[in-house]
Amino acid sequence: MPDPLPPESTYSTKFAECVQKYTNEVYVLSSMLLEQSNEADKITIRTFTELHKIYRQDDFDPQLFSIHAYRTCIHQCADSFARRSLLSAKALPWEEQLVKVMWYGLKLPLSQISIILQKSVPALKTQLRALREQMTTQTDILTSANLSII
Repeated sequence: MPDPLPPESTYSTKFAECVQKYTNEVYVLSSMLLEQSNEADKITIRTFTELHKIYRQDDFDPQLFSIHAYRTCIHQCADSFARRSLLSAKALPWEEQLVKVMWYGLKLPLSQISIILQKSVPALKTQLRALREQMTTQTDILTSANLSII
């Protein structure tokens, strides 16, 4: 993956450390949501470009960098879905896909997902239960379909 920070730019040490710390997580999130590594590279770069704009403001808190990084990445991915109309091709609605990727893919704790998505933990638990049921149903259908061929 290309380095999201151009070498000729002068970035503060703290920002560079945050970028280094969260580049992989942002890339993984975007590649899981988009299912295209080339597009995920672009989203990762755009995410950190946007974060640099926020970072230059006086009110930016480096303690919240991960929250800003995930939210910005999600926003960039949502825009990409809208532009390419991939949302309609997905089996899951966008909100459910987000929760699935953050819980099962990134293995983030519910408390952090709650903060990132600005949803209550009980609402997330309800979504995860519905997702598990849906995934179980899909697995059962695939299993029975495969058995009927034999």
